[in-house]
Amino acid sequence: MKKKTGTSRRKFLQTCTALTILGGRSLSAFAPAESGNNERASKERRDHYMVFSEGHIGNMRLKNRLVRAATAEGSAPGCEFSDSGAAIHNALGKGGVGLIISGHIAVMEEGRAEPTQTCIYKDRFVSSIRKIADVVHQAGNGCKVVAQISHAGMKADVEHPVAPSAFRWPNTIRETRVLSTDEIENIVTHFTEAARRVQEAGFDGIEIHCAHGYLLSSFLSPYTNRRNDKYGGSMHKRVTIVREIVAQVRQQLGTDFPILIKMNCNDNVEGGIDINNFPALANEIAKTGVDAIEVSGNDTCRTELDDIEKQSYYLKYMERLNLDIPVILTGGNKSIELIEEIAQNGKVDFFGFARPFIREPGLPNRWLEGTGSEECTCVSCNSCLSFLGKGSATRCRLEQ
Repeated sequence: MKKKTGTSRRKFLQTCTALTILGGRSLSAFAPAESGNNERASKERRDHYMVFSEGHIGNMRLKNRLVRAATAEGSAPGCEFSDSGAAIHNALGKGGVGLIISGHIAVMEEGRAEPTQTCIYKDRFVSSIRKIADVVHQAGNGCKVVAQISHAGMKADVEHPVAPSAFRWPNTIRETRVLSTDEIENIVTHFTEAARRVQEAGFDGIEIHCAHGYLLSSFLSPYTNRRNDKYGGSMHKRVTIVREIVAQVRQQLGTDFPILIKMNCNDNVEGGIDINNFPALANEIAKTGVDAIEVSGNDTCRTELDDIEKQSYYLKYMERLNLDIPVILTGGNKSIELIEEIAQNGKVDFFGFARPFIREPGLPNRWLEGTGSEECTCVSCNSCLSFLGKGSATRCRLEQ
Protein backbone atom coordinates (compact mmCIF):
# COMPACT_ATOMS: atom_id res chain seq x y z
CA MET A 1 0.00 0.00 0.00
CA LYS A 2 1.20 3.45 -0.87
CA LYS A 3 2.42 5.58 1.97
CA LYS A 4 0.01 8.33 3.02
CA THR A 5 1.17 11.89 2.63
CA GLY A 6 0.02 15.24 3.92
CA THR A 7 -1.23 16.50 7.24
CA SER A 8 -3.69 14.35 9.17
CA ARG A 9 -6.03 15.79 11.77
CA ARG A 10 -3.92 14.26 14.52
CA LYS A 11 -0.69 15.76 13.17
CA PHE A 12 -2.38 19.14 12.73
CA LEU A 13 -3.47 19.23 16.36
CA GLN A 14 -0.04 18.13 17.54
CA THR A 15 1.44 20.97 15.49
CA CYS A 16 -0.85 23.39 17.31
CA THR A 17 0.61 22.07 20.56
CA ALA A 18 4.17 22.49 19.38
CA LEU A 19 3.52 26.07 18.26
CA THR A 20 2.02 26.82 21.64
CA ILE A 21 5.18 26.02 23.59
CA LEU A 22 7.71 27.65 21.27
CA GLY A 23 10.43 29.71 22.86
CA GLY A 24 11.73 27.00 25.16
CA ARG A 25 9.00 27.39 27.71
CA SER A 26 8.16 24.34 29.77
CA LEU A 27 4.63 23.33 30.67
CA SER A 28 5.13 24.86 34.10
CA ALA A 29 5.20 28.26 32.41
CA PHE A 30 1.53 27.77 31.62
CA ALA A 31 0.47 26.79 35.13
CA PRO A 32 -2.50 28.84 36.35
CA ALA A 33 -1.58 31.84 38.44
CA GLU A 34 -2.96 32.18 41.93
CA SER A 35 -6.49 33.45 41.74
CA GLY A 36 -5.71 36.53 43.83
CA ASN A 37 -8.20 39.32 43.32
CA ASN A 38 -10.31 37.19 41.00
CA GLU A 39 -11.21 34.85 43.82
CA ARG A 40 -14.31 35.77 45.75
CA ALA A 41 -13.73 36.44 49.42
CA SER A 42 -16.88 34.54 50.34
CA LYS A 43 -19.25 32.19 48.58
CA GLU A 44 -21.80 33.98 46.43
CA ARG A 45 -23.95 31.48 44.62
CA ARG A 46 -24.99 32.29 41.08
CA ASP A 47 -28.38 30.57 40.99
CA HIS A 48 -29.92 33.80 39.68
CA TYR A 49 -27.60 33.96 36.64
CA MET A 50 -29.20 33.37 33.26
CA VAL A 51 -26.55 30.77 32.39
CA PHE A 52 -27.84 28.68 35.28
CA SER A 53 -31.47 28.95 34.19
CA GLU A 54 -33.32 26.15 32.44
CA GLY A 55 -33.09 25.96 28.65
CA HIS A 56 -34.58 23.85 25.87
CA ILE A 57 -33.29 22.36 22.63
CA GLY A 58 -36.27 20.92 20.83
CA ASN A 59 -38.16 19.00 23.51
CA MET A 60 -34.96 18.34 25.48
CA ARG A 61 -35.02 20.22 28.77
CA LEU A 62 -31.61 21.31 30.07
CA LYS A 63 -30.97 22.41 33.62
CA ASN A 64 -28.57 25.19 32.59
CA ARG A 65 -26.96 26.82 29.54
CA LEU A 66 -23.52 25.20 29.88
CA VAL A 67 -22.55 22.58 27.30
CA ARG A 68 -19.59 20.29 27.10
CA ALA A 69 -18.68 20.66 23.43
CA ALA A 70 -17.56 17.53 21.57
CA THR A 71 -13.96 16.81 22.51
CA ALA A 72 -11.67 14.16 21.03
CA GLU A 73 -11.21 11.77 23.93
CA GLY A 74 -8.79 9.24 22.43
CA SER A 75 -10.49 6.55 24.47
CA ALA A 76 -11.73 4.00 21.94
CA PRO A 77 -8.89 1.80 20.66
CA GLY A 78 -10.33 -0.52 18.04
CA CYS A 79 -13.55 1.55 17.87
CA GLU A 80 -14.85 0.30 21.22
CA PHE A 81 -15.52 2.88 23.94
CA SER A 82 -13.25 2.26 26.94
CA ASP A 83 -13.42 2.52 30.72
CA SER A 84 -11.18 5.60 30.61
CA GLY A 85 -13.75 7.29 28.40
CA ALA A 86 -16.52 6.28 30.81
CA ALA A 87 -14.57 7.86 33.67
CA ILE A 88 -14.34 11.13 31.72
CA HIS A 89 -18.10 11.22 31.16
CA ASN A 90 -18.85 10.26 34.75
CA ALA A 91 -16.81 13.21 36.01
CA LEU A 92 -18.52 15.53 33.54
CA GLY A 93 -21.98 14.25 34.44
CA LYS A 94 -21.32 14.90 38.12
CA GLY A 95 -19.64 18.23 37.42
CA GLY A 96 -22.81 20.22 36.86
CA VAL A 97 -22.93 20.75 33.10
CA GLY A 98 -26.40 20.77 31.53
CA LEU A 99 -25.53 18.92 28.32
CA ILE A 100 -22.64 16.71 27.22
CA ILE A 101 -21.93 16.32 23.52
CA SER A 102 -19.80 13.22 23.02
CA GLY A 103 -16.55 13.14 21.14
CA HIS A 104 -17.18 12.56 17.45
CA ILE A 105 -18.34 9.05 16.55
CA ALA A 106 -17.55 7.66 13.09
CA VAL A 107 -20.51 6.76 10.86
CA MET A 108 -18.29 4.88 8.36
CA GLU A 109 -15.10 2.89 8.79
CA GLU A 110 -13.33 4.93 6.11
CA GLY A 111 -14.54 8.12 7.79
CA ARG A 112 -12.53 7.72 10.98
CA ALA A 113 -10.18 10.57 11.90
CA GLU A 114 -7.88 8.54 14.14
CA PRO A 115 -7.45 4.94 15.36
CA THR A 116 -8.78 5.77 18.83
CA GLN A 117 -12.09 7.22 17.63
CA THR A 118 -15.36 5.69 18.78
CA CYS A 119 -17.44 4.07 16.00
CA ILE A 120 -21.12 3.49 15.25
CA TYR A 121 -21.09 2.20 11.66
CA LYS A 122 -22.37 -1.27 12.65
CA ASP A 123 -25.10 -2.50 14.99
CA ARG A 124 -22.51 -4.28 17.11
CA PHE A 125 -21.21 -0.90 18.32
CA VAL A 126 -24.51 0.02 20.00
CA SER A 127 -23.55 -1.73 23.24
CA SER A 128 -20.24 0.13 23.21
CA ILE A 129 -21.65 3.64 22.91
CA ARG A 130 -24.49 2.79 25.30
CA LYS A 131 -21.82 3.04 28.01
CA ILE A 132 -21.61 6.78 27.32
CA ALA A 133 -25.34 7.40 27.71
CA ASP A 134 -25.60 5.13 30.73
CA VAL A 135 -22.71 6.65 32.68
CA VAL A 136 -24.03 10.19 32.15
CA HIS A 137 -27.59 9.36 33.11
CA GLN A 138 -26.46 7.30 36.09
CA ALA A 139 -24.44 10.23 37.43
CA GLY A 140 -27.79 11.39 38.80
CA ASN A 141 -27.21 15.09 38.24
CA GLY A 142 -29.87 15.74 35.60
CA CYS A 143 -27.35 16.00 32.77
CA LYS A 144 -28.37 15.16 29.19
CA VAL A 145 -26.09 13.60 26.58
CA VAL A 146 -26.03 13.94 22.80
CA ALA A 147 -23.87 11.88 20.42
CA GLN A 148 -21.89 13.75 17.79
CA ILE A 149 -21.76 11.73 14.57
CA SER A 150 -19.22 12.45 11.86
CA HIS A 151 -17.29 11.53 8.74
CA ALA A 152 -13.79 13.01 8.70
CA GLY A 153 -13.71 13.52 4.92
CA MET A 154 -10.41 15.07 3.84
CA LYS A 155 -9.08 14.57 7.39
CA ALA A 156 -9.81 10.84 7.50
CA ASP A 157 -7.02 8.45 8.39
CA VAL A 158 -7.04 6.78 4.95
CA GLU A 159 -4.86 6.80 1.86
CA HIS A 160 -7.41 8.50 -0.40
CA PRO A 161 -9.63 10.94 1.56
CA VAL A 162 -12.94 11.89 -0.05
CA ALA A 163 -14.60 15.25 -0.60
CA PRO A 164 -17.30 16.88 -2.73
CA SER A 165 -14.68 18.24 -5.14
CA ALA A 166 -11.02 17.91 -6.00
CA PHE A 167 -8.95 20.45 -4.12
CA ARG A 168 -5.82 20.79 -2.04
CA TRP A 169 -6.18 22.45 1.33
CA PRO A 170 -3.61 25.25 1.86
CA ASN A 171 -0.23 24.08 3.22
CA THR A 172 -1.00 20.39 2.64
CA ILE A 173 -0.02 17.98 -0.11
CA ARG A 174 -2.93 15.57 0.15
CA GLU A 175 -5.41 15.59 -2.69
CA THR A 176 -9.00 14.51 -2.32
CA ARG A 177 -11.00 12.00 -4.32
CA VAL A 178 -14.32 13.32 -5.65
CA LEU A 179 -17.41 11.53 -4.41
CA SER A 180 -19.96 10.24 -6.91
CA THR A 181 -23.67 10.93 -6.45
CA ASP A 182 -24.25 7.30 -5.46
CA GLU A 183 -21.50 7.53 -2.84
CA ILE A 184 -23.02 10.68 -1.38
CA GLU A 185 -26.43 9.00 -1.12
CA ASN A 186 -24.74 6.08 0.64
CA ILE A 187 -23.13 8.50 3.12
CA VAL A 188 -26.55 10.02 3.84
CA THR A 189 -27.82 6.53 4.64
CA HIS A 190 -24.88 5.87 6.96
CA PHE A 191 -25.58 9.07 8.93
CA THR A 192 -29.24 8.06 9.20
CA GLU A 193 -28.40 4.56 10.39
CA ALA A 194 -25.92 6.02 12.89
CA ALA A 195 -28.68 8.23 14.30
CA ARG A 196 -30.92 5.17 14.70
CA ARG A 197 -28.20 3.35 16.62
CA VAL A 198 -27.56 6.40 18.81
CA GLN A 199 -31.22 6.53 19.77
CA GLU A 200 -31.21 2.79 20.46
CA ALA A 201 -28.19 3.30 22.73
CA GLY A 202 -30.18 5.67 24.93
CA PHE A 203 -28.83 9.10 23.98
CA ASP A 204 -31.01 12.19 24.28
CA GLY A 205 -30.22 13.39 20.75
CA ILE A 206 -27.58 13.69 18.05
CA GLU A 207 -25.27 16.39 16.77
CA ILE A 208 -24.26 16.25 13.10
CA HIS A 209 -20.64 17.36 12.70
CA CYS A 210 -20.50 19.95 9.90
CA ALA A 211 -17.42 21.86 11.08
CA HIS A 212 -13.61 21.81 11.11
CA GLY A 213 -13.10 20.71 7.52
CA TYR A 214 -14.80 17.36 8.02
CA LEU A 215 -16.83 15.89 5.18
CA LEU A 216 -20.13 17.71 5.73
CA SER A 217 -18.24 20.91 6.43
CA SER A 218 -16.54 20.60 3.06
CA PHE A 219 -19.97 20.34 1.40
CA LEU A 220 -21.11 23.59 3.06
CA SER A 221 -18.02 25.59 2.15
CA PRO A 222 -17.78 27.34 -1.26
CA TYR A 223 -14.01 26.79 -1.11
CA THR A 224 -14.23 23.00 -0.98
CA ASN A 225 -17.54 22.37 -2.77
CA ARG A 226 -17.25 23.19 -6.47
CA ARG A 227 -19.79 20.69 -7.77
CA ASN A 228 -22.38 21.54 -10.41
CA ASP A 229 -24.99 18.90 -9.51
CA LYS A 230 -27.69 18.92 -6.82
CA TYR A 231 -25.03 18.74 -4.08
CA GLY A 232 -23.14 21.91 -5.05
CA GLY A 233 -23.17 25.31 -6.66
CA SER A 234 -25.58 27.65 -4.90
CA MET A 235 -25.71 27.92 -1.13
CA HIS A 236 -29.05 26.09 -1.15
CA LYS A 237 -27.53 23.16 -3.07
CA ARG A 238 -24.44 23.01 -0.83
CA VAL A 239 -26.79 22.34 2.09
CA THR A 240 -28.56 19.49 0.23
CA ILE A 241 -26.62 16.68 1.91
CA VAL A 242 -27.48 18.05 5.37
CA ARG A 243 -31.10 18.56 4.33
CA GLU A 244 -31.32 14.92 3.20
CA ILE A 245 -29.73 13.59 6.39
CA VAL A 246 -32.10 15.57 8.62
CA ALA A 247 -35.15 14.53 6.57
CA GLN A 248 -34.23 10.84 6.70
CA VAL A 249 -33.49 10.95 10.43
CA ARG A 250 -36.84 12.63 11.07
CA GLN A 251 -38.60 10.02 8.95
CA GLN A 252 -36.99 7.16 10.91
CA LEU A 253 -36.88 8.59 14.42
CA GLY A 254 -39.73 11.09 14.49
CA THR A 255 -39.81 14.80 15.23
CA ASP A 256 -39.17 14.51 18.97
CA PHE A 257 -35.56 13.29 18.78
CA PRO A 258 -33.36 16.42 19.00
CA ILE A 259 -30.96 17.11 16.12
CA LEU A 260 -28.16 19.62 16.59
CA ILE A 261 -25.68 20.84 13.97
CA LYS A 262 -22.11 22.00 14.55
CA MET A 263 -20.93 24.30 11.76
CA ASN A 264 -18.15 26.72 10.90
CA CYS A 265 -18.66 30.44 11.00
CA ASN A 266 -15.16 30.84 9.57
CA ASP A 267 -13.21 28.40 7.38
CA ASN A 268 -10.09 30.50 7.93
CA VAL A 269 -9.30 30.33 4.20
CA GLU A 270 -9.97 32.86 1.46
CA GLY A 271 -13.05 31.92 -0.54
CA GLY A 272 -14.60 29.84 2.24
CA ILE A 273 -17.23 30.50 4.89
CA ASP A 274 -16.62 33.87 6.53
CA ILE A 275 -18.32 36.53 8.59
CA ASN A 276 -20.14 37.89 5.55
CA ASN A 277 -21.69 34.71 4.13
CA PHE A 278 -22.08 32.83 7.42
CA PRO A 279 -25.44 34.36 8.48
CA ALA A 280 -27.17 33.34 5.22
CA LEU A 281 -25.69 29.84 5.48
CA ALA A 282 -26.86 29.51 9.09
CA ASN A 283 -30.36 30.54 8.00
CA GLU A 284 -30.28 27.85 5.31
CA ILE A 285 -29.16 25.24 7.85
CA ALA A 286 -31.93 26.28 10.24
CA LYS A 287 -34.48 25.65 7.45
CA THR A 288 -33.45 21.97 7.32
CA GLY A 289 -35.38 21.43 10.56
CA VAL A 290 -32.56 21.10 13.08
CA ASP A 291 -33.22 22.03 16.70
CA ALA A 292 -30.05 24.01 17.43
CA ILE A 293 -26.84 25.25 15.80
CA GLU A 294 -23.46 25.13 17.52
CA VAL A 295 -21.04 27.69 16.07
CA SER A 296 -17.34 26.91 15.73
CA GLY A 297 -14.57 27.52 13.20
CA ASN A 298 -11.32 26.29 11.69
CA ASP A 299 -9.16 28.21 14.15
CA THR A 300 -10.37 26.66 17.37
CA CYS A 301 -7.02 26.00 19.10
CA ARG A 302 -6.34 29.65 19.92
CA THR A 303 -3.98 30.40 22.75
CA GLU A 304 -3.05 33.36 24.94
CA LEU A 305 -6.60 34.11 26.01
CA ASP A 306 -5.74 35.88 29.26
CA ASP A 307 -7.27 39.15 28.05
CA ILE A 308 -11.02 38.98 28.29
CA GLU A 309 -11.29 40.79 24.94
CA LYS A 310 -9.80 37.71 23.25
CA GLN A 311 -12.24 35.28 24.83
CA SER A 312 -15.53 33.95 23.40
CA TYR A 313 -13.94 34.70 20.05
CA TYR A 314 -16.79 33.68 17.74
CA LEU A 315 -19.25 36.08 19.38
CA LYS A 316 -18.97 38.67 16.59
CA TYR A 317 -20.26 36.03 14.15
CA MET A 318 -23.14 35.12 16.43
CA GLU A 319 -24.21 38.74 16.77
CA ARG A 320 -25.11 38.74 13.06
CA LEU A 321 -27.59 35.87 13.43
CA ASN A 322 -31.34 36.15 13.76
CA LEU A 323 -32.62 32.59 14.09
CA ASP A 324 -35.71 31.03 15.60
CA ILE A 325 -33.75 28.11 17.07
CA PRO A 326 -31.18 28.10 19.91
CA VAL A 327 -27.53 28.80 19.15
CA ILE A 328 -24.51 27.50 21.06
CA LEU A 329 -21.33 29.60 21.23
CA THR A 330 -18.20 27.44 21.47
CA GLY A 331 -14.64 28.72 21.48
CA GLY A 332 -12.71 30.63 24.15
CA ASN A 333 -15.43 30.72 26.80
CA LYS A 334 -13.42 31.16 30.00
CA SER A 335 -15.13 33.73 32.22
CA ILE A 336 -18.47 33.19 33.93
CA GLU A 337 -19.02 36.93 34.16
CA LEU A 338 -18.41 37.46 30.43
CA ILE A 339 -20.67 34.64 29.32
CA GLU A 340 -23.39 35.83 31.68
CA GLU A 341 -23.15 39.28 30.09
CA ILE A 342 -23.41 37.69 26.63
CA ALA A 343 -26.40 35.62 27.72
CA GLN A 344 -28.14 38.72 29.04
CA ASN A 345 -27.69 40.40 25.65
CA GLY A 346 -29.89 37.70 24.12
CA LYS A 347 -27.85 36.62 21.08
CA VAL A 348 -26.54 33.36 22.56
CA ASP A 349 -28.62 30.65 24.21
CA PHE A 350 -25.94 28.14 25.29
CA PHE A 351 -22.17 28.11 25.79
CA GLY A 352 -19.85 25.27 24.78
CA PHE A 353 -16.60 24.32 26.53
CA ALA A 354 -13.94 21.83 25.43
CA ARG A 355 -10.46 22.48 26.85
CA PRO A 356 -11.73 24.03 30.14
CA PHE A 357 -13.65 20.85 30.95
CA ILE A 358 -10.63 18.65 30.19
CA ARG A 359 -8.83 20.37 33.03
CA GLU A 360 -11.82 21.07 35.26
CA PRO A 361 -14.88 18.82 34.72
CA GLY A 362 -16.49 20.25 37.86
CA LEU A 363 -16.28 23.84 36.61
CA PRO A 364 -20.09 24.34 36.32
CA ASN A 365 -20.60 23.34 39.94
CA ARG A 366 -17.74 25.58 41.09
CA TRP A 367 -19.12 28.57 39.23
CA LEU A 368 -22.64 27.92 40.49
CA GLU A 369 -21.42 27.70 44.08
CA GLY A 370 -19.42 30.90 43.67
CA THR A 371 -16.07 29.50 44.74
CA GLY A 372 -12.65 30.24 43.30
CA SER A 373 -11.83 32.33 40.28
CA GLU A 374 -14.40 33.81 37.93
CA GLU A 375 -12.34 32.29 35.11
CA CYS A 376 -11.67 28.63 34.45
CA THR A 377 -8.26 27.28 35.46
CA CYS A 378 -7.52 26.12 31.89
CA VAL A 379 -4.79 28.34 30.41
CA SER A 380 -5.47 27.40 26.75
CA CYS A 381 -1.94 26.01 26.24
CA ASN A 382 -3.18 23.12 24.03
CA SER A 383 -0.87 20.63 25.74
CA CYS A 384 -3.88 18.31 26.16
CA LEU A 385 -3.90 17.81 22.38
CA SER A 386 -0.58 15.96 22.52
CA PHE A 387 -2.41 12.85 23.80
CA LEU A 388 -4.43 12.44 20.61
CA GLY A 389 -3.76 9.25 18.70
CA LYS A 390 -1.43 7.82 21.34
CA GLY A 391 -3.81 5.27 22.82
CA SER A 392 -4.50 7.10 26.08
CA ALA A 393 -7.41 9.28 27.07
CA THR A 394 -7.10 13.02 26.54
CA ARG A 395 -6.25 14.84 29.75
CA CYS A 396 -4.65 18.04 30.99
CA ARG A 397 -0.87 17.70 31.01
CA LEU A 398 -0.55 20.38 33.68
CA GLU A 399 -2.10 17.88 36.11
CA GLN A 400 0.82 15.45 35.72
